[in-house]
Amino acid sequence: MRTNLAIAALIFPMVQAVVFGAAFLALMASRAPDALFPPVIAGTFAVAAPIAVALAPRLRSRAWRRRQEYPALRLVR
Repeated sequence: MRTNLAIAALIFPMVQAVVFGAAFLALMASRAPDALFPPVIAGTFAVAAPIAVALAPRLRSRAWRRRQEYPALRLVR
């Protein structure tokens, strides 16, 4: 199993929980009918997978954001 895929598999449940929470709050705030809940749950699985795959390389990098902001840190390992 590739490292990025393993990291994505580990963070997928957390990403899915956040996406589900946001969708659930939106459904509760709009007083949506109960029939909409199962498709929203399935949709959160579909939306969370690409987000987790996109986040995995960034989590693998040691200083992903800092190296872009401070070029001097490229010399430090």
